[in-house]
Amino acid sequence: MKLLIKSILTVAIFIGVVSCASIPASTATLSQEVIAEADAMHKLNIALVNQLFDERKQKVNDFINNEYIPTFVKNFEAKIPANVDVKAQLPNILKSVMPVISRKRDSLQNLLDVQRNDMVNSLNASYSNYQRATSTLQNLITSAVKLKQSEANTLAQIQSLTNTNINVGEIQSHLDNLLVKTGNGFNKLLNVKSAINGNN
Repeated sequence: MKLLIKSILTVAIFIGVVSCASIPASTATLSQEVIAEADAMHKLNIALVNQLFDERKQKVNDFINNEYIPTFVKNFEAKIPANVDVKAQLPNILKSVMPVISRKRDSLQNLLDVQRNDMVNSLNASYSNYQRATSTLQNLITSAVKLKQSEANTLAQIQSLTNTNINVGEIQSHLDNLLVKTGNGFNKLLNVKSAINGNN
């Protein structure tokens, strides 16, 4: 999951850098598909964790039934006095034996449940962080695509009104040059003012 979050952040940074050039409308759809794939992966991770712990619980049951109970009964029988009729006392013996066996089984099963819950909670917390990151990324991509589409629509409307092609890059370059020249001229004025103030 951490690798997935790092990948998403890398994609976000890459898109941020590339967005100055162009973001195709298909990027929003692609990112939605990546998010849907991550949702499926998270569900699969949870299912695998549940399957793993179900198998462990079955192994605990097998251990209790095949190893623990026979050993426990053998030790218990060794403690029964020779003069006790085991067949006649079987109901009482079972009443005293079964709670001990049940407690052992429950103890092991509860330990597995705690481990399962810890793992599922950890996966859910990581996935929640991932969802917040991808939601932010999706909103950024959607906004960038809408902005690009709006820019294209505005240029198309201007061109239809003026019947001329407008080179936005060229206009931006001229504006940048104008701002640089204005900045340089302002600096010269500040230098003149400084010189005047120095002469006073």
